[in-house]
Amino acid sequence: MRSTSSFMATALLVGAALLLSGCAGSTGGGTTPFESATPPAPSTSPGTGPPTTDLQVSIRADGSVESAHYRLLCRGAGPLPESRHPDAARACALVAKEPNLLAGPRRGANVACTMQYGGPAVAVVSGTMDGRAVNRRFDLRDGCGIADWHAALALLVDQPALQ
Repeated sequence: MRSTSSFMATALLVGAALLLSGCAGSTGGGTTPFESATPPAPSTSPGTGPPTTDLQVSIRADGSVESAHYRLLCRGAGPLPESRHPDAARACALVAKEPNLLAGPRRGANVACTMQYGGPAVAVVSGTMDGRAVNRRFDLRDGCGIADWHAALALLVDQPALQ
């Protein structure tokens, strides 16, 4: 009877140690809509095959008339030569590292946005990324929109000045 109890106690301690070791790198806060799980390290060379990212970036500095348009083609974190983006390398690295940036605006019940206006500028990013459709709108209507725009700056190229 004693050896069974001893075995059970040892098994429970080993199980607890394994469970705790899995949490060693955690901050304990869980994930929020702003955080993303760490994706596998993206390839730094374009390689061969079809693009993994094919995005159209449309900027309307005044909010209505398109003032810039870029096409971004990436394979992993590397730009393809057909890209027509001023800084395709940085943009590809950003979308490979932070794919949730294109998932949608960072809004939620527990998110407070400052009431500041950054201007009428609007950017629309559409296309595909890893086989999934992308249709993300960025604006500067409030502090959350301004923060989103800054986070995506490598992709959006510039933040138009307040008119």
